[in-house]
Amino acid sequence: MFSCLLLIHLRPNIEKIRTYLKVPVIPAVIKYNATYLASQNILNSLSKLDKEYDVPVPTFQSSVLRELDILLSNLKLKINGDIDLFAATIKVMNQNGLMPLYGTPYLGSTINLLKSSKIIKTYNALKGTQLKLILMFENEQEVLFKPKWYLESEVIEGSVYAGKDRYNGEIIAFYISLILGFPRVPIVVKRILDSTELHETANIGLKKTMYINSTTKETCVYGKCYYCKREDPVCTKSERLEGAAIFHLPSNIKLKQHLHPWRRTYIENKRARWEEDNDYCDSIKSNYNSERILDFIDVSIFDFIIGNGDRHRYEVVEEFNNTILLIDNGKSFGNPYKDHIDILAPLYQCCIIRLKTWERLKSIKGGTFTNILQSMLDVHETLSLLTLPHYHALERRLKIIYATVTMCQKKSDRSILK
Repeated sequence: MFSCLLLIHLRPNIEKIRTYLKVPVIPAVIKYNATYLASQNILNSLSKLDKEYDVPVPTFQSSVLRELDILLSNLKLKINGDIDLFAATIKVMNQNGLMPLYGTPYLGSTINLLKSSKIIKTYNALKGTQLKLILMFENEQEVLFKPKWYLESEVIEGSVYAGKDRYNGEIIAFYISLILGFPRVPIVVKRILDSTELHETANIGLKKTMYINSTTKETCVYGKCYYCKREDPVCTKSERLEGAAIFHLPSNIKLKQHLHPWRRTYIENKRARWEEDNDYCDSIKSNYNSERILDFIDVSIFDFIIGNGDRHRYEVVEEFNNTILLIDNGKSFGNPYKDHIDILAPLYQCCIIRLKTWERLKSIKGGTFTNILQSMLDVHETLSLLTLPHYHALERRLKIIYATVTMCQKKSDRSILK
């Protein structure tokens, strides 16, 4: 008891005693995880980034920009005549992507067709954790429909994978994939369903998950999925339901899923190995060849730009030399004020990048990136699909990628361009 009282009495004077006896004070050890340290290094590189990355490249000096001009022309082109546009779209799919880098002469017309084709049947897409519908057109072409849950201006707080899918993210991701030279996102358009159309085309299964809100008189749908429940429906507004219509790949294109080596744990306060070890890339080289690792780096660049930190799996097409497709981009464009640099882990841990990817990224510097995106959206969609803060985020994230590559170049004694 006496010793306890003595300790209490002396506690306020401990620091004075330390000073008198000249006892050194040992600072607390702060343990930072690997992703934090990497992010700080990248931000330091960003602060010293050469001003040349603010200067746009003239179109006549860049084959990439001339190629994107052709792509923009194909978006505007209208094809007249008796052509099966969906069949033509499928025909050009190969191991290089779902279309050529410059698009196809049918691209603009196919987008219009996806927006306007008559729907003859609507039913629940049963797979997945969120509400999705399948729309069938008169020619039996199917599209996946993801409804609009949020206003475009809404900021999603929380983790990088927080919230429901953003329909506008699916649409914007399609156009950005073309700009970046990764034409591996199925065509996505904004589609508006009216309540009459929903009721007339819904099959029995879907109708069982629909009801009329007694207060608003709007049609509500909760569907069938892992998290779907009647208490959490999506409802029409003014008898209209907006969403993203995603071109359904034909049945002969077989997708095979694999776990992504840079996936998250999805468990609070539990980090994945790559989040703790910046030498993680070296440990997985025995499992993947260099081309596949370069694929992961391309995907990380795409995901970082759109803000998608939820790619826990990746899909390949076996018939197309196991090409990775960029499917399911709905967890993008959640928070324009936050950059999740750890999405770039494959890039900053492996410190290599394809030469063609790097050259393409440099071609769209100085504001060119968002100018091209706005020009594309202006053809078939609307610039308001993204708010101004999101456009600013796209340019900012592009600079962070420049800073990451520059950092890797400075610390490597050999070329990082492959």
